[in-house]
Amino acid sequence: MSETPESEALETEAPASAAEAKNESQTAAKAATQASAPERTDLAIGEVAQRTGVNPVTLRAWERRYGLLEPARTGKGHRLYSERDVLRIRDIQAWLARGVAIGKVRPLLEQPHEHAPVEDSWAQLVADTQKLEARLAPAELERHLEQLLSAYPLPLLLDRWLAPLQRRFGRQRRFGSSVARALFWRQLGELLAVNLRAARRNRQRRPALGRLLLLTFPGSEQGVFAQLFEAALTDMGFEVIALAPEVELGELAFAEQGLGLDGVICYSHHTLPLAVLHSGIERAQRGLRVPLWFAGGFVELQQQELLPLTERGEIRLLPADCAAALEQLRGQLP
Repeated sequence: MSETPESEALETEAPASAAEAKNESQTAAKAATQASAPERTDLAIGEVAQRTGVNPVTLRAWERRYGLLEPARTGKGHRLYSERDVLRIRDIQAWLARGVAIGKVRPLLEQPHEHAPVEDSWAQLVADTQKLEARLAPAELERHLEQLLSAYPLPLLLDRWLAPLQRRFGRQRRFGSSVARALFWRQLGELLAVNLRAARRNRQRRPALGRLLLLTFPGSEQGVFAQLFEAALTDMGFEVIALAPEVELGELAFAEQGLGLDGVICYSHHTLPLAVLHSGIERAQRGLRVPLWFAGGFVELQQQELLPLTERGEIRLLPADCAAALEQLRGQLP
């Protein structure tokens, strides 16, 4: 966006008419009223989760375990958050995204001008997970995964923990690695299934932002990445219907009509065969009246192949970054 030249910024113009002057006066009065209006202090935990993308389990962990939040309580003990709490949650997310460990965030919130520690806690979390995976320690690994899923926002976990971990797995070859990897993906998938059920229950207490169909592709790793993405979508307030990879892409119009969809998302962490990108997506789009989004790591990996497809109707690319993809998706839905 270009900046206004200084000479233009100093110029002022009188309103062209009394009507315009009245409109300007009304706009200024409205802005003043909004600025002076008291901030909301009655936000339920479900509404806060939908606005921030941080699920209730994590919000409660930030309060109880780390002392990062202090919501008010109703007479029955239900948590009530304020707009300041929402801003604080966004500050926590920002510090975590910068690599600050969850246990070191509180002092930075109290003294925001302090320099953040120079470290990358995500690299350490990836290394810790890889050690547990290699040791074939299912009980320890499960506790470790449960703690991660409760302490960190899911979009950050996908981008900053799971994706780098999967790349490390791909570079390391050792005897027994196939057994260890299979156990890891199974354990994480089972915990995400539990997480998803809780997220769906929380979402049902509020109107959905939209009903989306999530298409995934074969592979145990792909399935877990898609589960994590689906859980993040659900936390933000979307109603998500996920279909198995075997679905016939040419029949999506039938799903749109029968399920009352607001959009379809093709999600893949890995690159997809060119046949799927061309003939498959062409069949998928045929008859669809709702937007078709591409999301996941393959958007960045295959951008050159995907960009020409966006010229066909309502095909759109979402950022590879999960948090950015969710925000853009929320903005593009009617």
